[in-house]
Amino acid sequence: MSSINHFIQNRPVHLARRDVYYEKAVKELSSLSKSNKGLLDLKIYDEIVFLFKVARLHSCFSVRTPGENEYDEQFQRYIDLMTENLKAVLSTLELRDLVVKNSSFEFLGKNYAAAELYANEYQRRAKDILNSVMATLNLADETFSHLKKINNQSLDDEEKARYEKTYKHVERLMKNKKHRYALAPSLGRLGENN
Repeated sequence: MSSINHFIQNRPVHLARRDVYYEKAVKELSSLSKSNKGLLDLKIYDEIVFLFKVARLHSCFSVRTPGENEYDEQFQRYIDLMTENLKAVLSTLELRDLVVKNSSFEFLGKNYAAAELYANEYQRRAKDILNSVMATLNLADETFSHLKKINNQSLDDEEKARYEKTYKHVERLMKNKKHRYALAPSLGRLGENN
C-alpha cells in the first residue's frame, strides 16, 4: 500500500488559501497607496504582513514536488521576498513609534528634537520601501493571474470544487474578521530554508 502525500492531496486547499491571502494583501496595499495618508499606520501593516505570511506558508505547501512546477516555485520565492520587504516596513514603523511615542524608551537619550527627525526619516524609508513593493506587485499582477490559470487547469473537477469552497470560506472569514490565527514560528521560516 502506498503512502498518501498530504501536500499533494491538499494542494487545492493550499492554493486557495495562498491565493486569497495574497490577493487580500495586495488589495489592502493598493488601497493604502492610493489613499496617500500622512503617517503610516502600524496596525494596518501588521495585518498586511500577517496576510503575506499566511500566503507564503500556503505557497510552500502548494509546491507539489520541487522542480515540478517552476512557476509555483518562483512565486514562492517572490512571496518570500515581498514578505521580508513588508516586515522591514513594519520594523521601521515600530522603531518610528518607539522613538517618538513611547516615553519609556530612553535608550536613545532624551533629545526629542533629534528623535523627531529620526522618526520622520523612518517614515520616509518605510514609504520608499512601500513604493518599491507596490511597483513589484504591479509587475507581478499579470503573471500571478497566469499562474492561477495554470494551476486551475492542472486540477480535476473535484479539486476545483475544493479550491472554490476553500477560497469562498476564507473570503467569508476575512469579511467577518475571523481569518487570523497563530502561526508557529518554525512555519514562518519555511521559505527561508528551502
